[in-house]
Amino acid sequence: MKRPLLALSALALGSASHAKDLRSRTGVGFNQQFGHVSALSVRYGLPTPSPVMNIQVEGVFGLDTAATETGGDVVYGARVLYGFLAEDNLNLFAGGGLGGVNRAAENTLRLQPTMGTDFFLFGLENLGFTVEWGLNLDIGPSSGVSTTAASAAGVHYWF
Repeated sequence: MKRPLLALSALALGSASHAKDLRSRTGVGFNQQFGHVSALSVRYGLPTPSPVMNIQVEGVFGLDTAATETGGDVVYGARVLYGFLAEDNLNLFAGGGLGGVNRAAENTLRLQPTMGTDFFLFGLENLGFTVEWGLNLDIGPSSGVSTTAASAAGVHYWF
């Protein structure tokens, strides 16, 4: 008899959860969206009239410091992300990015349509985990245009 009452009281007294409002906030962390290199990422939520409308701009920069014959890779770029669905502690977004991948003294321009989700665990409301999938459209000196399916993960702490 005590267990059902305990479960009901936990449900009744639980804290309310709301769509994550990231407007006018800055998130700092890392992701692997522009390449296989973990990159430093800074996001900023633009001020919008509604808390469920999240538009973010993001800058990324990463270095692959592993010693190889061709040297390390450098990844850099910028993206715009539009949150089209806001759930309890979860935001789904679509976006586009433009960046570069420097590998073996070759510069490659990367265009990136993407879709993903930011989710926030209860008790860690400022720590966002990101899962994304999308395409990398590469324009470079040796390959012309190539399309590669990509999935990536990231973590951002929001101030």
